[in-house]
Amino acid sequence: MIVESTAPGRGAFGEPVTLLGISGEHSLRSLLRFLVEHEVGLYVAHRERSAILQILTPADLVKGVETGRYGHEPRALPASPVIDGAYARAVEAFDDELYFVFLDDVRIHALDDIIVVEPHSRLRLVRLVALTG
Repeated sequence: MIVESTAPGRGAFGEPVTLLGISGEHSLRSLLRFLVEHEVGLYVAHRERSAILQILTPADLVKGVETGRYGHEPRALPASPVIDGAYARAVEAFDDELYFVFLDDVRIHALDDIIVVEPHSRLRLVRLVALTG
């Protein structure tokens, strides 16, 4: 399945993500859970890569001159999101119609609707932007 996301006004969809192994019948609720787990996993992996010092900042250089050690201090990173909390926010945002979900250009209206996902299916998440006046 190919997953794309965008917000109105951005033009094209962002970089599509291909997810394998989720073909078959699913509810949108179960697909959202899978997507949240996938995205949190990517975020955690990114955090771990970010913890490794790759570039010395001016502050790192000053500290290195003072201590004689460069780049050995751990980086302060935000906490990883809790999957259950992130999933609950995704469900709440869907219920509040903050984003729409389309599978192969057909809008999915309910979290518990059963949908058939094929390997070539395209799932689109369109985040809605509130208009201000």
